[in-house]
Amino acid sequence: MNFLHPGIALAGAAAVALPIVIHLLFRRRRVAVEWAAMELLREAVRRTNRRLKLEQWLVLALRSLAVLAAGLALAVPYFGGAGLLGDSAKTWIVVVDDGASSMLRAARDGEQEFARVRDEARAVLAARGAQDRVGVVTASLPPRLVLAPTADAAAIEETIARLSPTESPVDLAGAIEVARAAAAVDAAPGGATLLVASAFREAATEGLVANASRKAVDEAPATAGTAQGVRIVALRPAQESPTDARVSRVEARPSPAGGAVSVRAVVMREGASLERAQARVRAAGDGFAPVAPRTIDFEAGQREATVEFLLATMGDAATRGRRGIEVSLDADTLEPGNTAFTTVDLRPETEVGVVGRRGTLDAADLDRVPASLWISRALAPAIEGGAGIRVREIDPSTLDRRALLGLDAVVVARPDLLAPSGMDALGSFVGEGGVVIVCPAGETLAQGWSTALFTKLGTAFRTGAEATVLPQPLRLAEEQVPSPLLSSVRAELAALALPVEVTRVLRLESVSQGESVLALADGTPLVAAASPRRASDGDRRAGLVVALAVAPELAWTNLPVKPLMVPLFQELVRAGLQVAAQRDETLVGGELRGVPSTVLRTAAGRAISIGEDGRAAERVPSAGFWRGDAGEIVAANIDMRAIATAPRGENDVQSALAAFGEVGFVQASGDAGAGAASAEAAGERPWSLGLLALALAALLLEGVLSRIFSHASITRAGRGDEGVATVGRVRARGALRPKDEPVGAGGAR
Repeated sequence: MNFLHPGIALAGAAAVALPIVIHLLFRRRRVAVEWAAMELLREAVRRTNRRLKLEQWLVLALRSLAVLAAGLALAVPYFGGAGLLGDSAKTWIVVVDDGASSMLRAARDGEQEFARVRDEARAVLAARGAQDRVGVVTASLPPRLVLAPTADAAAIEETIARLSPTESPVDLAGAIEVARAAAAVDAAPGGATLLVASAFREAATEGLVANASRKAVDEAPATAGTAQGVRIVALRPAQESPTDARVSRVEARPSPAGGAVSVRAVVMREGASLERAQARVRAAGDGFAPVAPRTIDFEAGQREATVEFLLATMGDAATRGRRGIEVSLDADTLEPGNTAFTTVDLRPETEVGVVGRRGTLDAADLDRVPASLWISRALAPAIEGGAGIRVREIDPSTLDRRALLGLDAVVVARPDLLAPSGMDALGSFVGEGGVVIVCPAGETLAQGWSTALFTKLGTAFRTGAEATVLPQPLRLAEEQVPSPLLSSVRAELAALALPVEVTRVLRLESVSQGESVLALADGTPLVAAASPRRASDGDRRAGLVVALAVAPELAWTNLPVKPLMVPLFQELVRAGLQVAAQRDETLVGGELRGVPSTVLRTAAGRAISIGEDGRAAERVPSAGFWRGDAGEIVAANIDMRAIATAPRGENDVQSALAAFGEVGFVQASGDAGAGAASAEAAGERPWSLGLLALALAALLLEGVLSRIFSHASITRAGRGDEGVATVGRVRARGALRPKDEPVGAGGAR
């Protein structure tokens, strides 16, 4: 047993022992004086002496117990760690949640949650022993030990005071592992305590829950730390859930007419009580004219709203190049998430190559018009310059890297005629950020090109070896999964897709749900899109690959003569280029890529070096635009999962932390609670309340027994007086009798 205040415990023990010692040392020796009536009293005492001594010792024990229990309660006893005088040093490792969600401000006083959590951690540490060592681990990605365990109070305070919240996600599971490793290295005689300082909102506990659910953790409980005396305690989870709005997604794409960029932003709200409210949204960008802010009127309970802007270019901003656009909200309870960033590629005119056989659009025999000609007419209608797309026809036999120079996108209408060198050229083209759209060969059912071409393009798409002729025409599904490639025609998509029928299909395989753009009524993907992957490590690269399950020819589908044909291919090209460009966007806490051996900087001057492999050695620390000297620009945004502020219950947090061992909770609200919280964190819960209850019970029982043992009732007092009077009368007559013979009716001797 240990005591938070061992001096008070010693004082309580002394308060019990001192009166007894004084009585034993200074009690007076009695001198026996014989007198006649003594024999009568001596006999009465002899009969009641044992009972009286038992009563006296019982009352003394209860009084001593009450004093001792009260003194021990004031000393705050607990089990674990040091001895009575607290000489054994302990190690404290504080795991601090400094992620983006810790910037949440309380609705009542505007205090940042990070400051409250840090102050509570300070309060818990305030009553530590003078020899205790303290280390600090931050939980934002990547978790790191910012202070090795030390007993230097100044260094501890300076480190904790210097901590500030970041915009990164939190990895509490990884931070606890770092803390346990630090505690194992700095093994203290009194053991180690891991203090997890967090509000434990959804953003912070998501990784803990995933960690707790892994089978490996369940099969190998975290007993290594507890075996070495490591305990895990945590601050109690926050339960407030203030309303917060954030820009969850931004899409930007050039206007088909040129000279402007269409911006679409999605604003979401989170909180326990979503009342009616307004949100002012602003949009701005490099080289764009200012535009008036928009106001969103949220109805009660509404969680999501969409707002659109049209940003006009100024000066030479319309020249080819990438531009940055940001959308922001007014300040609210959580600053991260109020601004989102994106990039847009400005092109005065989009160059598209169509790979296929030449043909003529003869109205007398439309069934023989090849897919390449239908696609060329859809991309470049008869109105000169109306679509802003210029088409270049490419013969499949001449396709090489030189033929692709200057192109932004390539549509392959005859993949069966490609040479291996042409497939290699397409693989390099899409890897450098281009868009490749692949259609089946329309003149034959045999389709043996699939595996070779899609492998070169770096996607998992595959098709059957032969197209299928459907017994009955199949229509498009009435409800389509929203895709960023068709976001601009989302409102009209159902009406445009309604008259389209398919009679021949080359079924696409290995298509995930997120890669489907259009689907047939039976769920078969009609159009799918995916970014290429690096063969060595599976990472996504720039560029986009779009695969169609039908050749746009009348022998396969009536799509070429339906209104969907023109917007479908134009959007696949335009939106595909923007999606490919946005592959360079990243999330805070994620990996930053760029031109090898360059440096990317923010407007504030923060820099990150890009290695020879095109990757940065450190994670992205903040949101915003990261620009390179060669004109490259990467947009970094807050991960929406990092600012999920929904509160977690204490049981949920305890279950998530249980993978690391036995968990306890502490609460320190100011100096008054610091001592108790520190004792609770050092081991088990303090026993003060139980000892105070024991002291009170001892006092009550002592009072009752003292009343009973005093024989002070009126009835007993009367019987005692009567007995004394009888003895007096007998003695007055002088008729003394032998000591063994009873005297009087009351039995007095």
